[in-house]
Amino acid sequence: MALKNLWICPKCGRRFVNRNQSHSCGHYTIKQHLKGKSPHVIALYKRFLELVMQCGSVILAPTKTRIGFQVRMIFAAVSLKQGGLNCHVVLSRVLKNPRFTRIESISPQNNVHHFRIQSMDELDDEVHAWLKEAYQVGEQKRLIP
Repeated sequence: MALKNLWICPKCGRRFVNRNQSHSCGHYTIKQHLKGKSPHVIALYKRFLELVMQCGSVILAPTKTRIGFQVRMIFAAVSLKQGGLNCHVVLSRVLKNPRFTRIESISPQNNVHHFRIQSMDELDDEVHAWLKEAYQVGEQKRLIP
């Protein structure tokens, strides 16, 4: 069984795994998220984006409150805040780490790990490893028998 194609919302153009998936339609841009942010926060975002792009091909999926990074499903996201980034990665396991501020289990195979980035040195090999693992979750290859 191959993975089915993504459904594209006819109103907003966002791509989803499930047809007619519930969401808030809207047209948002990366530029809107960057507007008015400090050079420091923009630099953190650009470095985070570099780490994400090293994982493979990615769809940028900006919404009203965050920028999602999607393969088939969104595997990571950032919100640009004063002084830093609020981030999350979706892992298939619960990973205990003091850097995570919260972990939400949204299904047995999808665990959202939240963390905050305030300095460039926090965008380290550990975060890159989380992103690579989350990218694999986003590919959904585990769903092919």
